[in-house]
Amino acid sequence: MDQIFSEQVQVPDAVVSVAFDKAWSFVEKDPLLAHNLQAVLHSRLRTYLECSIRNGERNALKLANEAIRNLRAELAPSTGQ
Repeated sequence: MDQIFSEQVQVPDAVVSVAFDKAWSFVEKDPLLAHNLQAVLHSRLRTYLECSIRNGERNALKLANEAIRNLRAELAPSTGQ
C-alpha cells in the first residue's frame, strides 16, 4: 500500500513538471512578460501550477494555459483600459 500512496503523491510533481515546460516555452517568449526577471517568472509560474494541482486539475495543457493567464494577469503591464 505504501508504494501505491507514494506513486499517487509523485503524480502531481510529474504533471507540474510537464505543465511547467509547456507554459515556460510560451512565457519565455511573451513580450508582455519580458520586463520581469526570469527567477520571478519561474517562481510565480510554479506557484500557479501547484495551486491548480491542489484544486484537482491534472491535465497538463489546462494547467499550463491557466498558469499563463494568471501570470499575465499578475505581471503583464496594464494597458490602462
